Amino acid sequence: MSTDPQFVTEAELELAVERKIEHEKVGEIDPEAGEYLDEIYDIVDAVVSRTDDPTLPALTLRVWILGIFFGFLLSMVNTLFTFRTNTLTVNPFVAVLLAYPLGLGMSATFPKVSILGIPLNPGKFNFKEHALIYVFASTCTQPAYALYNIIGQRYQLYQEDLSVAACVFFGIVTQCFGYGLAGLCRRYLVRPAAMLWPSNLSTIAMLNSLHQQDVDPSLPLSRFSFFWIVTAVVFCWQWVPGLIAPIFAAISILCLAAPKTGDRGQMMRMLGSAYNGMGLLSFSFDWSLMTILTPITTPLWALLNQFLGLYFFLWVLTPILWVHNAFGIDFTLGTLPQDGPNGTQLFPLGQALNTGALFTKEGARISARAFVNTADLSLKEDVYEKNHPIYITTYFALLYTSSFIVFASCLVHVGLWYGKDVWHRFRTAMRDLDTSDIHAKMMDVYPEVPDLWYIILLAANLIVGIAVCQWGGFQLPWWGVLLGFLLALVSMIPIGTIQAISGQQIGLNVMSEFLIGLILPGRIAAVMAFKTFSYMAMSQGLLLVSDLKLGHYIKIPPRAMFTVQLFATLMAVIVNIFTSFFIYEHFGKVQVPIDDTDPTGPTETVWALQAPNPPVGWNANGYNVFLNAGAIWGAIGPARFFGPNSPYSSTLYGFLVGAVLPVVPWLMHRYFPNGYWHLVNVPVFMTVPLDPGSTLSIMITPLLVGIIVNYFVKKYHHAWWKKYAYVMSAAFDCGTAIALTIIFFIFVFGDNAPHMPRYALNRYDPEHCAPDFYMTCNERAEDPNYSAATDPDCMYFGLAA
Repeated sequence: MSTDPQFVTEAELELAVERKIEHEKVGEIDPEAGEYLDEIYDIVDAVVSRTDDPTLPALTLRVWILGIFFGFLLSMVNTLFTFRTNTLTVNPFVAVLLAYPLGLGMSATFPKVSILGIPLNPGKFNFKEHALIYVFASTCTQPAYALYNIIGQRYQLYQEDLSVAACVFFGIVTQCFGYGLAGLCRRYLVRPAAMLWPSNLSTIAMLNSLHQQDVDPSLPLSRFSFFWIVTAVVFCWQWVPGLIAPIFAAISILCLAAPKTGDRGQMMRMLGSAYNGMGLLSFSFDWSLMTILTPITTPLWALLNQFLGLYFFLWVLTPILWVHNAFGIDFTLGTLPQDGPNGTQLFPLGQALNTGALFTKEGARISARAFVNTADLSLKEDVYEKNHPIYITTYFALLYTSSFIVFASCLVHVGLWYGKDVWHRFRTAMRDLDTSDIHAKMMDVYPEVPDLWYIILLAANLIVGIAVCQWGGFQLPWWGVLLGFLLALVSMIPIGTIQAISGQQIGLNVMSEFLIGLILPGRIAAVMAFKTFSYMAMSQGLLLVSDLKLGHYIKIPPRAMFTVQLFATLMAVIVNIFTSFFIYEHFGKVQVPIDDTDPTGPTETVWALQAPNPPVGWNANGYNVFLNAGAIWGAIGPARFFGPNSPYSSTLYGFLVGAVLPVVPWLMHRYFPNGYWHLVNVPVFMTVPLDPGSTLSIMITPLLVGIIVNYFVKKYHHAWWKKYAYVMSAAFDCGTAIALTIIFFIFVFGDNAPHMPRYALNRYDPEHCAPDFYMTCNERAEDPNYSAATDPDCMYFGLAA
């Protein structure tokens, strides 16, 4: 065990937190406030030093150079990856690892002179600088949520009058809206010792592990060297599933074993296909698909909860409900020849299951654009009445059910397991905010950010938000912006308190859609804008509060933290928006039928990413699902789509199920306290983080990776796990991201991009689930000199459309 509290490892932190959670759940903590604070200090002291050197420079030129470089890079690359079928996010830990040797190099080589009063080299690269670079990178890591709103209106709904300036201001306002709330709530959510914010402790432990000296002679390889070796290996491998042999991205056992004809073979293909079905027994060797489930950095108990829930939802419940037409015509969706393998090829297996598409009452696919007026983005009542009820696949419907369950179960779970803890710590925080907290006393040395700064920022965002939504093309009236602000305001402290204590955030996205969809039915743009405003105001605000607490622990001057957070957010939003515009527009345009229900009718020019067959692995699935969700909640409205006469009214029982289920493990733990019931987390179990249309070959391999690394390696090679596990995860992300970026710009991007030759491991359908004629004819058509008219095998291919 480490004796210096400044250099506590991830393993020691994990042990401390596990002990704390176990004590809480078996009721061993005295409910008096003093006992609660003692318990908090025990945990924090395991990671955070009780000493500080206020003379250490924090916001240095090195921070600006490295922060801007890595922030810009992460913003651009992660925006690019939002267009993948399965979104990939490069972790900010990559920037932390790379910044450390660069910072040391800059401190060793930069001259110790000042320019305009700014020292080029203020001394040794220190812990506070490194933490600020992490804040810079983490702020830029997650692309702005407003992107989905902007891309949906500007490109998918062809709102040509939506100006670039309006998009930029909308992105800035929605990302910065939470700053004012975060600043005004900081005395309740940051300064009190009772507000733990446990996720920050692992971040501090990670930074500690880099700044401590390696003393284990059995592991002489430095983390930095290990990182680059693994990155190089993964970079080389990623070319295999990413380009050379895509079959390794989804090896679908049931498809390979299925009979070519017959109902049994069709059922095996639909259940086994990772691209079009449920991915039953399908597995992958593509880290870019697996990383969304973070199998290495997620605690094993949480990973087991998540995968058991995924198996239940995807491999048990969805197939049963699909076969029995639980929502009306589930089994017949996608069966019309016009959409099948010999038609538009939207559903190459002849049925629809793993897709976020919308369908008419006849089972034909219909785009959201078909029943939305492009002039004012209102519902086309005549088109809707002709085709209603609008259907979605069984999987899509169960994802909504899951979100309802998770919302209710999170409230109940936190109340049962952490209710007493939350109440006592909140009461302690309100009664005695920070008078005895050593960390608050040390932070008082630094000039605080005046409340006026946050008030001005909040007022400016509110004014600009009203202007851009009312008159900038987002169609949300002024009172809608105020309502979104009030929703975030009233939820900030209670939800923030829950997150600070339990580490779990209760999202407002579903409830915000419900609320505004009931108030403004038929207004897709307004509903999407309100969802973005209210959800991001709270979510982004709590992210900023978490960073403020990180600065509180590390003793970063508040004004330096404020400057970095604000600058990084503004930079990231601009990079996000212009990168997404560049990618979307440079994919080009193609001709498609104007009316999806009449494929033989007139055609129009649309963006290639909206065509029936976008590049494999790059179909902008997240944007398509967001738009279709906007159509469901906005254009159609929750009253129609989930109302009493709707096929999907039963999904609302998810709220009741979510309220009841968490009681079961809680009661079982009370009666059997020595069992494992305290590890059953219903919100995690019921969370399905995979959008419809995702590649579902990641149901086996990530779990094996998590078990191997976080059980066997951790148990039998603990020193290796402690030193290299998190570094390995970051290296996997980094090597994968570099390879995919190169592959994208050389082999995917643009009209004249070269193609990998077709062979057994690189068929048109990489997982070999689609019919043979579908793969053969499409592969022959890739030859620019090919003529289907002279090919007896394919001369009638595609004519079903």
